[in-house]
Amino acid sequence: MSNHEGNTNLSPSEIKFNDLIKRGDDLKNIKQYRYAKDWYERALNLNVNNKIACEKLLEVNESQKSTNKNILIVLAVAAAVIGLVYILNL
Repeated sequence: MSNHEGNTNLSPSEIKFNDLIKRGDDLKNIKQYRYAKDWYERALNLNVNNKIACEKLLEVNESQKSTNKNILIVLAVAAAVIGLVYILNL
């Protein structure tokens, strides 16, 4: 059974849109946000279901911001620890 047998009522554009969204979802699930955004933007360019594509882009942007925030926190803590170790060794 092929992947598209259940999609007999979909147009070729809708099938392509669904494939692009799935690829973006797969990348988002493994936290490859920059690449996921690329696939969602491609889906958005098809103008098939811009609401879904826009929602997906917003989700991945929020996930990316959260990850970036966590990275900054880790770097700040690491800098504080290094500074403390340096001061204690003087």
